[in-house]
Amino acid sequence: MDFLLHSGNRYRVHSPFLFSLVSEVIRVDKPADGGKEIEMIRQEYTKSKEIINKTDFGEGGKNFNEITYPIALQRIAKTSLTSPRHARRLHHLSRFTKAERILEIGTSLGFTTAYLSLANPDARIITLEGCPELSLKARELFNRLGLKNIEVIEGRFEDTLSKALIQLGKVDLVFIDGNHRKEAMLDYYDKCVAHSVNDTVMVFDDIRASKGTEQAWELVRQKQEVRISLDFFFTGWIFFRKESSKQHFRLRYI
Repeated sequence: MDFLLHSGNRYRVHSPFLFSLVSEVIRVDKPADGGKEIEMIRQEYTKSKEIINKTDFGEGGKNFNEITYPIALQRIAKTSLTSPRHARRLHHLSRFTKAERILEIGTSLGFTTAYLSLANPDARIITLEGCPELSLKARELFNRLGLKNIEVIEGRFEDTLSKALIQLGKVDLVFIDGNHRKEAMLDYYDKCVAHSVNDTVMVFDDIRASKGTEQAWELVRQKQEVRISLDFFFTGWIFFRKESSKQHFRLRYI
């Protein structure tokens, strides 16, 4: 209820940059290039009888033991992936910001990564995944779609994130969708912001998955270097544009 009371729509956004962002990315739900083929494969997965062995690091970090258990591919496809609508929005965001160096934390089956790749085939994308069999399925998807600009780095995020950032040098777009824990989210932010540029955008998924993730989001958006933050309840976007005044908006998807 608090979110709805304080959220608004595009008519409350006055900055030309933000108005263009809302009008061209957030409010528009147009098809993404190659999206039809991606969604056909998603539908195929929702009917699959395949069982994979999923490795889970729990809440993450080196002090947590990993567990591996069998899970149906269709269950992951139905319940654990970024929705087609949100994936399309990330596709349009990447194209709007002309992102050339993209980092994704949490590959899963690779569907969101594919949408980001198709937004700019010349972009360099590194995506991080802890589970070996999910990494394998993601690579299979990228091969089926003919995507050549994606590198999957497998392992605990605590071990792979710094390596990925060094390889990219700087990041234009970061999508954080893994290890939904307050300490982890803040650590990912700190590491990524050191490689940000003026036009970098960071997207945090599931910011209200728990009290901890909500606290982490509030701490991040209040950082001095964050100039614009957009809160869509389930996801949050931040921008570092020094030419912008510090602004925070709570927007409904419209």
